[in-house]
Amino acid sequence: MITGDSSGVSADIHDRMPVWLTAGQADEWLTAESDDALAMLLASEPPAMEAYRVSRAVNTPRTNHEGLLIQVE
Repeated sequence: MITGDSSGVSADIHDRMPVWLTAGQADEWLTAESDDALAMLLASEPPAMEAYRVSRAVNTPRTNHEGLLIQVE
C-alpha cells in the first residue's frame, strides 16, 4: 500500500491515507517508468468518502463482521 497526505474527510481522522488509482490505471502504473509512475500517484484523487462513528469493536482483528460498518451515535 502506498500512502500520501490525508485530505477531505479523512484529514480529521488521520494524517495519511492510501493513494487511489482507478482500475484502468493499474496496468499503466505497473509498467510506467519511475517518474511517470510517481506523477500518476501525485495526481491521484481520492474517491468521495463519508466519515461516521462505528463500534470500538473494529479495533480488534478477532472481530470481523458486517455489523462493524453500522453507524453508532
